[in-house]
Amino acid sequence: RFDVFHAYEMKYPTNLFQENGFVVCAGHQFIRSNSATISYLRDEVLGDCFKANNCDDQVRYNVALHKLRIHWNKNPFGKDRIKISSNVKENDGLLVEQLTGTASLGDNGKLRIKIWHRDFCWRLSNDLPEKCPSMKNNWVAMPTKTDEHIVEKRYNKVGKKIAMFRVWDNICRGGGAR
Repeated sequence: RFDVFHAYEMKYPTNLFQENGFVVCAGHQFIRSNSATISYLRDEVLGDCFKANNCDDQVRYNVALHKLRIHWNKNPFGKDRIKISSNVKENDGLLVEQLTGTASLGDNGKLRIKIWHRDFCWRLSNDLPEKCPSMKNNWVAMPTKTDEHIVEKRYNKVGKKIAMFRVWDNICRGGGAR
């Protein structure tokens, strides 16, 4: 049982990616409602971001995870960690396997964290069709940077996102994903 579920991000923020070996995506997460997660969000993620006028959620979540000094079930830097090998620089070297860990929150107990396996919660840049997620294991997906596959160039932001999902569906699923 976990309190927080995250998905891997690409490499932003880069300084934390280099230091921790991975970063999480602020847009792919599930958070259980309990005292540990309230403390995590209030004290660690939000903290003083409003005073500092710097509330980039991607940065805030990754800074919070870094500061918590999480005890991971596996060393993210271990030589046996599975990483993506790609000609797309943005994807090369990204962790694949799930991580689980715990962090102490002082009086608010422990925070139990899970980062999903990259194939379960897929987020890669471009690299289609070579790096499509598996048909068997993929449940959450957020295709990005597929511009060269989008025929209609006049989409607004929402239309472009829908078009990216269509591209992903057609290339990775043969048009059969639902």
